[in-house]
Amino acid sequence: MAISRTIHPSLRLFCLASLLLIGILAFTGTASAATYTVQPGDTLYLIGQRYGISAWDLQQANNLSSTWIYPGQTLWIPDRNGGTYVVQPGDTLFLIGQRYGLSYQQIMAANNLTSDVIYPGQILRIPAGSYQPAASRGTSSGYSSSDLDLLAHLVYGEARGEPYAGQVAVAAVAINRTRDGRFPRTIAGVIYEPDAFTSVSDGQFYLTPDATAYQAAREALRGYDPSGGALYFWNPALVPAYSWVWTRTIITQIGNHVFAR
Repeated sequence: MAISRTIHPSLRLFCLASLLLIGILAFTGTASAATYTVQPGDTLYLIGQRYGISAWDLQQANNLSSTWIYPGQTLWIPDRNGGTYVVQPGDTLFLIGQRYGLSYQQIMAANNLTSDVIYPGQILRIPAGSYQPAASRGTSSGYSSSDLDLLAHLVYGEARGEPYAGQVAVAAVAINRTRDGRFPRTIAGVIYEPDAFTSVSDGQFYLTPDATAYQAAREALRGYDPSGGALYFWNPALVPAYSWVWTRTIITQIGNHVFAR
């Protein structure tokens, strides 16, 4: 037996209004985030330039283990007015804060943290209005195209295959040395100092750098330093325990390299 039911017009109007409101809320809730479909010839660097963010931030926002992308891939574009960040191995609140132009105390407050202890995979909220990738801070003024080329060769020779942040950190170490009285005052002087870098000694420095190495060198020249001011780096698996480098204070580890002062 069929049951007929009459729906009151006012109830119907209420339901339609509710659906419309839900749709508006859903739209406004997602409008702050954007997605981008990778096109042939795209790189994270080029996409980042289009949206005003760094390649590193795109890589982290999409949990990419490398800078490799492919046509048709959908990337999430971080909201410049705030968003989230997934903690990576070797991260500290200080380093994350440097990337976004924040103090570690601001990040702690935004996430109701009672200590500065974080762990890989943890999702942190980045306060709205604070988005300022470290790559955009500072300036490469005072450095030449030759300096950029030398740093790109160093990055490729020492850190190809490492996480992007680790590649930037290697370039940053060379730059940091130019500001320390114990080392030469120029990029060339630091790199060619006898026995300073393995890649110069074994010839890998003279290989042709890829686009990622050049981008990492550019970000380091602009002031981005994931190493936290390190003057040394090495692969613990390749350096014997009796080596003098173990007397240095380790700041962080990114990929296979540790970074130290």
